[in-house]
Amino acid sequence: MDNNKIYALVAVIVIIVAAAGAFLCFGSSDSEYKSTNTDGRLAILGNADENDYLDENDVEKIEEMIEKKEYSKMADANNDGVVDEKDVQFVKDILDTKSFNKDKDVSEQKKMTVNYIGVDGDILQGKFPVNKIMISGTQRSLGLAVAIGAGDKIVALNDYIYKYWDENFFKNYKNLPSIGDRKNPDQETILKLDADTVYAGSVSKYAVNIPDNEIGDKQVLRMVTYEDGRLAEGALMLGFFTGCEKGAEEYVRWMDDVVADIDKKLENVKDPSATRFYLGTPTYMYAQTDGVSSAMSESGATNIGNIIVTNKNAAGMSVSKCLEDILKQNPGYIVAGKYLYTQNSAKEVEEIYKGLDFSNFKSTDAYKNGNIYMVNYDLPFCISTYIACNIFFSEEFPDSDLENMIKEYLDRFCEADGYEFQMYHFLVTPETF
Repeated sequence: MDNNKIYALVAVIVIIVAAAGAFLCFGSSDSEYKSTNTDGRLAILGNADENDYLDENDVEKIEEMIEKKEYSKMADANNDGVVDEKDVQFVKDILDTKSFNKDKDVSEQKKMTVNYIGVDGDILQGKFPVNKIMISGTQRSLGLAVAIGAGDKIVALNDYIYKYWDENFFKNYKNLPSIGDRKNPDQETILKLDADTVYAGSVSKYAVNIPDNEIGDKQVLRMVTYEDGRLAEGALMLGFFTGCEKGAEEYVRWMDDVVADIDKKLENVKDPSATRFYLGTPTYMYAQTDGVSSAMSESGATNIGNIIVTNKNAAGMSVSKCLEDILKQNPGYIVAGKYLYTQNSAKEVEEIYKGLDFSNFKSTDAYKNGNIYMVNYDLPFCISTYIACNIFFSEEFPDSDLENMIKEYLDRFCEADGYEFQMYHFLVTPETF
C-alpha cells in the first residue's frame, strides 16, 4: 500500500474515532441508551428491578423473587403485602395497557389504576394515561411538564405560577385559566374544567382541601418535583402517567450526564468540604429538603444550613432564629436564592442584587471578602449543583462550561424561542455589575 493510501486510511480512522468520542460525550441521538440507575426513581409498584423503566425485565424479576420467596415493596405491584403471580399479571396488564394505548386517540384508550409511591412516601393509587392536567403546584411543575414534552396536556395553572411568571419560558401557556390558590384551589373551578388530573405535590402544601386525592371524576397525583432535589424522579413519574416516557428519559439522561461530569471534575478538587457556604435570603436560610439546597450540597462544599437545621424533613429556618449559629459557622460564601426571570432587564436584576442586605452577616468571611452571589432558584437542580461548583471551584468548573450547559438546557428542554441569553438571569457574581 502506498503512503498516500495509508495517510488517507489514517485520516478516515481519526475522523471516525473523533466522531465516536463526541458521540460518547454527548450521545443525545443514541437510541440504544439505557439508564443503569437502580435507585427506584420510577416509583411505580411493579418496577421490581428498581431502574428507570417498567418492562418485561420486571416480570422476570418478580418471577425470580417468587421462586426465591423474596419480598420487596417495589415488586408488590398490587400492594397486597405479598409478591406472587398476581403481581406478575399486574405488571403484564400495565404493559399491555401501555401497548394498547400507543398511537390511539384519547377516546379509544384504556385506563388502568396503578400503585405508586407519592411525594410524602406513602403508597397511593393513580390512573393512567393522564391526558389533561391542572397544576396545583409551583412553576417547577410546569417547567417539568414542558421539559418532557407534556406541555400540551396542561389545561389550567394556579395563581402562584402566574405570580412567579417567566414570560420567555412559559409564554405558550399565559392564557390558561387558573384554579386559584395552589394550597386551597377552587374546587368548583376544578370540577368545571375539562381535565382528568390535578397534578400536585405534598398533601400538606398543595391541594390540601382535596385530602382523598379525588374530586368528582378527577384524580390528584401527588408526585415529587423539587423535594430533596429529586427532579429526575419527578420527570420519570410524570412521563409514565402522561405517556411521555421518551421525553422524560431524554431529560433524565441529560441530567445524569451533567451529574456524571460534575462528579468527574470534583475528583480534581482537594477537600471540597473545606469550603463553607450559606444559602438563602437575608431573612431565611434554605437547608435539608429544599431542592436547591440539596443540589448545592452535591458540590461537596459544606452547606452550613444542614448543620444548623437538624430536622432532615425541614426545608430551612428563619434567620432570626439561627443568626448566632450562622455567624459561628462562618461561611466563606453567601449564595442568595432568588426568583429571577428572563424578562428582567440588567438594571432590574442589579437592583435585586444590590438590594440584598446581608449586613447582619458582616462578621463572616463571606461578607468581609465580598463573596455574595445570587442564583436563579428555578433552574434544574443539576445546573444548581454546577453553579455551586462554578462559584466555589472555578478552576475545574469554568464560566464557559456553565454558560454552554444553560444554553443547552434552554435549547433542548424549554420553549424559549426568541430569548437572547444573558448570564445574569441565572447567576450574579460580585463582578457582574
